[in-house]
Amino acid sequence: METQQLKPKYIAAYEKIKAAKNILLVTHERPDGDGLATLCAMSVFLDTLGKNQTLYCADPAQEFFSFLPNINKLVSDKFANKATSENSPRPRNSASIPPQEGNNFYAFDLIIVLDCGCLARTGLVEEIKNRDKNQFVIEFDHHPKIDDYSDLEIRATKSSAAEVLYHFFTFNNLEINKNIANCLLTGILTDTGNLLFDSVTEETIKISSALLLRGATFPKITQKTLRNKSLGAMKAWGKILDNLKLNEKYNIAFSVLSYEEIKKLKDEFGAEDFLSATDAATDILNNVDSIKAVIFLREEEPGKIRGSLRSKNLSVDVSRLAAYLGGGGHPRAAAFRLPGNIVKTETGWKIV
Repeated sequence: METQQLKPKYIAAYEKIKAAKNILLVTHERPDGDGLATLCAMSVFLDTLGKNQTLYCADPAQEFFSFLPNINKLVSDKFANKATSENSPRPRNSASIPPQEGNNFYAFDLIIVLDCGCLARTGLVEEIKNRDKNQFVIEFDHHPKIDDYSDLEIRATKSSAAEVLYHFFTFNNLEINKNIANCLLTGILTDTGNLLFDSVTEETIKISSALLLRGATFPKITQKTLRNKSLGAMKAWGKILDNLKLNEKYNIAFSVLSYEEIKKLKDEFGAEDFLSATDAATDILNNVDSIKAVIFLREEEPGKIRGSLRSKNLSVDVSRLAAYLGGGGHPRAAAFRLPGNIVKTETGWKIV
């Protein structure tokens, strides 16, 4: 029922895309498989329409996602905060924006944001807030709503943003070719632990089957995203598991990585391997039997702590804790950031 009610919005999105001349596609910082896959799926579709497009993410994609079509078009360079020509659209408060060099954000007449739980994760907060009145923003997402920033919001409680985007194609009777199918199935598989998470529904399985029939290659996707972990990633997991503790009072498992531990891992194995390991670590920790939730904290930069939360307990909503700490996410998976340093003590760790 929820999906069917969104049909007019999906159709309106297609009309906006057809009318647009210069399109910006955006996914969230520290991009995961779902964000990158939906970005690439939309990019491949825009190619079939001959649309001028730019793919943007505040952080570069990890190397093992290089199999996704059009991922090589992804850029992370910051846009200028001022229109650079008299013919370009002007931001609403352009008088307060100093001249800068660089790409012109205000040249885009359509901005499509995919899989971003909140505006802050786009890395384009000021640009989108101060966009020109002629710049239209479409949002495809499956996270609980945090910010009200889009002109057309297409949000549904689904396993992944890829599942949400799938209906864009079906409601508009658009072809899902092999490349698009591979992208959408990648998004679903990486956001559901290969269909193991409780976010998977009967509809998720039907959509995955339909994508396989359209040419998506399940073995290739799992080989690239699940089974290609490096020695560095394995060593990082070992350290994370070695630091694993249980808070018996609340029945919550937790692990931490201090900045010193992270620096040593990066120096030994490289930043890419480290990021690959930590992005999957919370899901691994969530396999501990009979716990209510798991928390994984890591100080990736001095004074900057990232936190991830997971739970397989249906009575626990970790997104509420994440929101309290300034983050967000789903009831079963959420994240946040905190200022501070992780310090090891005789009884465990503390944040100072």
